[in-house]
Amino acid sequence: MDSSLIRQFGQIFNKGRAKFNQRLVIFLFFLIVSTIIWYLSKLSHEYSTTMAYPIRYENLPKGKVLVGEPPRRIQLRVKAFGYTLLKEKMSAALSPIELDLGKHLSQSFEGSKVKQFILTYRLRNSIVKQFGSEILLEGIEPDTLYVELSDMVNKMVRIHPQVEVDYEQQYMASGDLTLEPDSIAISGPKSVIDTIKLVNTKQVKFKNLNQRVLERIQIIPINQVTFSTRSVTLSIPVEKYTEITIKVPVDIENQPDSVKLMFIPKTIDVKCNVVLSKYFILKPIMFRAVVNYNLISNSLTKKMKVRIVAVPDFVNLVDFSPKYVEYIIEKRK
Repeated sequence: MDSSLIRQFGQIFNKGRAKFNQRLVIFLFFLIVSTIIWYLSKLSHEYSTTMAYPIRYENLPKGKVLVGEPPRRIQLRVKAFGYTLLKEKMSAALSPIELDLGKHLSQSFEGSKVKQFILTYRLRNSIVKQFGSEILLEGIEPDTLYVELSDMVNKMVRIHPQVEVDYEQQYMASGDLTLEPDSIAISGPKSVIDTIKLVNTKQVKFKNLNQRVLERIQIIPINQVTFSTRSVTLSIPVEKYTEITIKVPVDIENQPDSVKLMFIPKTIDVKCNVVLSKYFILKPIMFRAVVNYNLISNSLTKKMKVRIVAVPDFVNLVDFSPKYVEYIIEKRK
């Protein structure tokens, strides 16, 4: 085909497409304008509808707290112009119905049990005042809101740190992990507070530690419980360490006064890691290795098992030997 014919065909096609695109833009413009005009016309009409509003409980009786799952929303049948309803729907979540328990709370008795409730028709005046004159309140659902109140109690509980630590090679903790404070005051319904023995921090992990940690960590919230503080300061002392072997004497537990035990050997070798700053203060007396006299009757040989029951907090125990010592029993005169 002649190339000039192809170019002419292309020019015709491009012109046709340009005209189509121009018509499409004009059509969409008028469609959008007409839609806006129609929508504004509809908003100028009056409508009745039901809207859900959040509830905010206020002015609780002194020493009381809400428990369980009290109603959190209320349905209001309202009448207003469309643009007013649109504005109200957009702001409803930010404009909760304020429910004054001190003014509206009622109670009845079912045997020895007290039942507490709010009759929602009593809220009409305060809701109308909150709406203003542009919205007509036609109805409230449900007609009754049931709530449960409990005595507010306080107590102190310890904080449990949920901490995982991985140290860089040749580093270790040079003391105990600490929290400041290590206990907090909690308050809430008696039925809830009585079940709480401690509170946990959020889980935190440290990898390749080679220096001291001093960091604020959050406490895990508990539903219906208030904490005196939401976070605590975590401290982990970290230092370089070296390995050392130290001789520790063997003691005996539960030895009667009528006998005397002698051990072979009298000491054991304890291999441990110690932080450099405490290397020169480490003494055998800081450890305690013991055998239990009450287990002699269970021993098939003249050997007793050794246990390490005390180690300084700046030391990591690696190993010790021997694990068993021979013994000789002598009767005291």
